[in-house]
Amino acid sequence: MRIERIELIGFKSFSEKTAFNFHPGTTAVVGPNGCGKSNIVDAFKWVLGEQSAKSLRGDSMEDVIFSGCASKKPKGMAEVTLYISGISNGSSPDSGEISVTRRLYRSGESAYLMNKVPCRLKDIRNVFLDTGLELKTYSVLEQGRIDAILNSKPHERRFLIEEVAGVMKYNVRREEAVRKLEASLSNLQRLADIVAEVKRQINSIDRHAKRAERYKRLFDEAKNIELKVAVRDAAELDNELANFTSSEETLKSKETELSTDIHSSEAALEEKKLVFIEEEKVLDELHNRLSRAERNFVEEKGRITLLKSNCENLTGRLERLVARDNELTAAKEDTGARIQVLETRSQGINTELSETGKVLDSRNEIFSSFENEIVDSEQNLEVKRKDVFNKADEISSLKNEISSLSLIIENLNRKEEKNFAEINVLKESVSSIDASIKQAEDEFGVRDRKLEDSNKTKQGLIEDIDGKKRALTSKAEVLYKDREDLAAISSRAESLKELDTGGKKAFRDNIKVLCRVADIFETLPEHETAIEAVLGDKLSAAVVDDDQEIKKALDLIKKEKINRSGFIPANISPASRPLSSVPLPGGVVGYALDLVKVREGFDRIAAALLSDVIIVNDLDTAFDLRHASLQALSKESGPRYFVTLDGEVLEPSGVVFGGQEKGVLKIKREIREIQKDIEARRSHVLSAEKEVSAIKSDIASAESSLAAIDSEISEVEKVYHELRLKIAGLHEENGKEQRRLGLLSAEVQEERKEKDSSIHALDAKNRDCAVLEDQRRSIEDEIKDVQDRITEKKFRLETLRAELTKAMLSRTAIREQLDALSRERERLDSDLTAIEKKKEEMSKERVDIETDRARKENEIKGKEGALGSSVAVISQLKEELSSAREKIESKTAELRLMEKRQKAFVDDLTSVRKELSHAEVKKTELSLRLGHIKEDLKRTYAVDMDSDTDELSRLGPLLPEEEEKLNALREKLQGMGTVNLGTLEELEELKTRHDFLTKQQNDLIESITSLQETISKINRTTQKKLADAFEALNEKFKEVFTVLFGKGRAELILTEGSILEAGIEIVAQPPGKKLQNLMLLSGGEKALTALSLLFAGFMIKPTPLCLLDEVDAPLDESNTERFAALLKELVKEIQFIVITHNRRTMEAADYLYGVTMEEPGVSKVVSMHLAEVV
Repeated sequence: MRIERIELIGFKSFSEKTAFNFHPGTTAVVGPNGCGKSNIVDAFKWVLGEQSAKSLRGDSMEDVIFSGCASKKPKGMAEVTLYISGISNGSSPDSGEISVTRRLYRSGESAYLMNKVPCRLKDIRNVFLDTGLELKTYSVLEQGRIDAILNSKPHERRFLIEEVAGVMKYNVRREEAVRKLEASLSNLQRLADIVAEVKRQINSIDRHAKRAERYKRLFDEAKNIELKVAVRDAAELDNELANFTSSEETLKSKETELSTDIHSSEAALEEKKLVFIEEEKVLDELHNRLSRAERNFVEEKGRITLLKSNCENLTGRLERLVARDNELTAAKEDTGARIQVLETRSQGINTELSETGKVLDSRNEIFSSFENEIVDSEQNLEVKRKDVFNKADEISSLKNEISSLSLIIENLNRKEEKNFAEINVLKESVSSIDASIKQAEDEFGVRDRKLEDSNKTKQGLIEDIDGKKRALTSKAEVLYKDREDLAAISSRAESLKELDTGGKKAFRDNIKVLCRVADIFETLPEHETAIEAVLGDKLSAAVVDDDQEIKKALDLIKKEKINRSGFIPANISPASRPLSSVPLPGGVVGYALDLVKVREGFDRIAAALLSDVIIVNDLDTAFDLRHASLQALSKESGPRYFVTLDGEVLEPSGVVFGGQEKGVLKIKREIREIQKDIEARRSHVLSAEKEVSAIKSDIASAESSLAAIDSEISEVEKVYHELRLKIAGLHEENGKEQRRLGLLSAEVQEERKEKDSSIHALDAKNRDCAVLEDQRRSIEDEIKDVQDRITEKKFRLETLRAELTKAMLSRTAIREQLDALSRERERLDSDLTAIEKKKEEMSKERVDIETDRARKENEIKGKEGALGSSVAVISQLKEELSSAREKIESKTAELRLMEKRQKAFVDDLTSVRKELSHAEVKKTELSLRLGHIKEDLKRTYAVDMDSDTDELSRLGPLLPEEEEKLNALREKLQGMGTVNLGTLEELEELKTRHDFLTKQQNDLIESITSLQETISKINRTTQKKLADAFEALNEKFKEVFTVLFGKGRAELILTEGSILEAGIEIVAQPPGKKLQNLMLLSGGEKALTALSLLFAGFMIKPTPLCLLDEVDAPLDESNTERFAALLKELVKEIQFIVITHNRRTMEAADYLYGVTMEEPGVSKVVSMHLAEVV
């Protein structure tokens, strides 16, 4: 793989399209600081997907777009395209070259393209994965990144061995697999909750589905009968509809005859109205003519008055013009006199100006002579001053040297004191470090023991949490079973309540129902069958206040067609034959009234229903008692009902009823028993929930303690490792302080020699300085004499300048007076011209006013004559108007007679149409009823009577008993209340969903197992590759370090832990130095160490491109030569692009690109092939 070229458009300082073609070997990019070289590095990083504006040396991503300069406008888009050849991953066309493009618009929109086809950033990263051309690898190296490699933490250097090992793609796949695993585990947990919820819903909805099935069966039977009823009612309505259609036709014929008569009458009436309208138009025209004549008369009178007023106004204006003309004549004469005075003053001022000019010329000649003398003296003074300045420079130079020597001596004295102080401090520091080492080693032992104790505590907490979680699982299973049992019993109770309350709601909205008869009795279980058998349907009867409520209820039944129902008043009169005082023979259980418990307030009803009922053991006893034993009782108190404990009933009529069914009283008793069971189970569930909650709380508390222990262990481990590093650092610092002590002692001896030499030089310089000072003072005395003479001449010159200035000011004042007189003369001439022009205008205006006034006077005379003829015209029009009104009144009487006849026809037609409308309404009513029947069938049963005729014909005739049965079916359906038929379909859907979710759950478990195996396999592969890569990189690092430094020793060390997570420590010992902290290396040593590590990686796994941005800046000449030599070896497999200022590095390059900035803010590129130049 090789980089062919990169193209930049509008990227940073490259405003226009700029292309860099890269060839095999090394390409160097050179140029002055600030010309835009590093923008090429930014372009590489940006096109490869860099998302950090800070990494691109900007505040926001918009900063990469060319921002304009003095001669160029800002660009709206930045684009960089990178062309690469030799990629064989299927992304490139047949030519083997691909292009990767990134665009950014100033509006914020961005785009990525591959081979000019839009794509995602992820697609581009996948193409370059494990090729070495990635942002996270060492293919792009800046000077700051070189430092970052050494300054970074061990874990952050892992990318070096990962890149060498080629495990980037494994890391990406592992991270993706871990994300999928976490998502799958989360989905599995969520799916388990959903499956449990669906199972609960199935159990809950099952009982409702059974009720819906029963409802549907009754509904279908009722539907069949209602369809038959609808067919019958529809046939009857069709017959009625035919009869009304015939009557409608007869009425329509009569309506037509009356309409014809009305039209004829209307035509004659309209003709008469037209004649009437014409007469009205004549009358209106006369009215209008009269109004216009009267209006013209009034308007003419107004015009005459206005004309007279205008004439008066013109007379006034004429008088004002004459007065103004007189004023202008006087002003003209005054202006002429003032002009004569100005001419006389101008002549005198001109004479004075000429005399002043002669005096000024004479004084200018004297002033020039003095100025020339002063210039000659100043030139002589300047020569003297230059001599002084030269002497002063020499003195200043000597003083600077003296000052410098004094400062050197002073600094040497201070440094000597400082070194002695530092030597004492170093001796104390060595003692302090020895004490710190001992203290750190003691603390290390304490932390080690504390870490061991914390790990034991942690293990105990983990075992405790596991035990509690097992207990929680066991309790949760018991709680789930209890909840299921509670739900089943609650469902049974709801079903029994529905049976018990089936008919309660029929009248609650309209009739005040106190309760049912069944609600007022309670008895022992062994007596329930007998009581239910003897009362039968009476148990379902509604108890109301009185007979009036019963009447209201029965009226409602008839009106609403409600099913047959029973009622009993609460104030019913009790039976008058008490039985409790009569002794009973053997075989008799007792009187029914004595064997029941009656609800308070309903004793009358109990007595009315059960006072004549006797409960016996069996049927034989009942027959015997009826024929023999109780004959006397019967005679005394009337016939009685006998009922056995098994429910057989002997009525006084002789009819015997037998058989069993589950009665209302049994249902109510069962409901009470189940309710007690529900309460007990609910209490048990609440107790179990509290236990589960307590266990969860214990687990949470234990986990919180475990988290605290983990945090404590983490903190102890952190301090543990810090102490290890601290002890190592203290030992290293102790050695460094000892070396520093020796260096300071040698430095003190050297500084003493330098101080003695500086003191001798200082004495010689002081003597030279004293000689130069004497020479400078002599020259300064000569300068003072010359300055005195110049000062005297300048004083005399200033006197002359003052006189000359005064003369010039006098001349200027005279000229200003002359100019003022000239301006005044011009103003007066202008005023005179304006006066004459105004007089001409006023003369013309006076003639116009006199003409206008004469014309208006003539017009007034003409209009006054026309007013007389207007009065005659108005009188004639009034006579014609009176005649026209008489004709109109005659026509109105004829029109009223015709309208009366027309109204009689209309009344007859209205009567016919009312009858027709009634017929249509009745017909519509029948049609609507028929439509309602059809609509009800369509809405309720989805049956269309017009299209589903075959289905309706198969129904057969409606039988009388079927119509009676329909009410019973409706009552049953109504008694079932609201039934959700959708529960049948919902139950099926829930079962289908449960099966689907269970299958999904199994698939997820298989997927999780597969992902776990994949992650383990990736970890094993990655671990082996990393181990091999680390060994190879360590050996190659040692080799390259020796090449770049000439000698020395270097090594890579893995930190503790698995190689999948361990960091890398770098150990470097340049030649002639002891092993020391990397931060103490010089800038050049740091750069060479980092380059050794990076080049070692290149030798094991070459990257297709390496872009180096001024990484050779800290290197001296000899190190640069070794760096350049190593570059030449690596270019056989790696394409290098080097941004540099170093001449040696340029010499090692095969191609040169020069970047300049001829125009501020715009980079320009020049290329050179060095091989061709040589």
